[in-house]
Formats: sequence, C-alpha cells, structure tokens
Amino acid sequence: MWRPISIDKYVKIHLKKNPDQKENVLRVRIEAAMDAYRNGLKCSCGKDIWIVGSASAPFGCFSCISGKKHPLGDYEIDSALEKRDKYGRRHIDEMDPGKINGIFDDDGYEINRELIKMQSLCLTCIKNNSEDFEDNILCDMNRSNQAGSNTFECHDYRKG
Repeated sequence: MWRPISIDKYVKIHLKKNPDQKENVLRVRIEAAMDAYRNGLKCSCGKDIWIVGSASAPFGCFSCISGKKHPLGDYEIDSALEKRDKYGRRHIDEMDPGKINGIFDDDGYEINRELIKMQSLCLTCIKNNSEDFEDNILCDMNRSNQAGSNTFECHDYRKG
C-alpha cells in the first residue's frame, strides 16, 4: 500500500537522504513525471508510472523500478493516487485496502453501478429494484459484462 506524500514533503525527505542533489533539479524531475503521468504515459510493461521512482530513474512503474510486486509503505505523490484510467475507472491494486467497496470487473477495475446501462429486459424483471442486495449485484454484474454487446441475455430473468 502506498504512503501518500505531498511533493514538498517528499522533496525534504529525499534531499535529507541525498544532500548532494539539488532541490530545483529534483522538483523539475518530479513535475516532468507528474506531467507524463497525467498525460497517460505508461511504463514499458503497460502499468502507470511511479512518480517518486520516476523522479530518479527512467519513467517506469513501481515493479519495474523497484523490483517488488506491490508497494508496502513506499511513498507516492498524493495527487497521483486518485488517478483513474482513461475510462474514469480505478484499479483495485491502486486503492487503499480499507476503502475497497463495491464491484470490480475481471481486470480489477471498479464498476460504477450508476453508469451501467439498464436493459429493457431488466425493466420487466421481477428482480428489478429488488431489496435483495445480492440480486442487485448479480444483475449489475451481468449488465456490466454485456455492455457494448448488440444482444443482451439474462439466464435469471423472471417476468414481473
């Protein structure tokens, strides 16, 4: 899990550990990494770049720069942690485990239930607006999985 940190605080910590480096150079590298990150630059492996690591190494993700699979208390610039992919989704691996809530697709991206298209078949189903939380989740997942498809199938449809 990331330890969020502001740019100013990170610069102070970094310069304390690396007194031979210049503050203005470090800030320029952090800003360049932030700009690249905001513009969607990815590591050569396809993951988002790690701002803190990319300030000292060529632009890359946490795993490629550090050699570790997941951050365990490693710093990342706080304003970069809420970044969503180009479709506005957040990935489960980039979320605080204590704040994970809701449903996720097979690739680990959060599904916003309010944005799932309601199918006309669902409107006539007895389960539509059910008070059963599990029914609602299953229906949402089924609709989400078939988003963009020309046909819609529901094997649990019950005429209401």
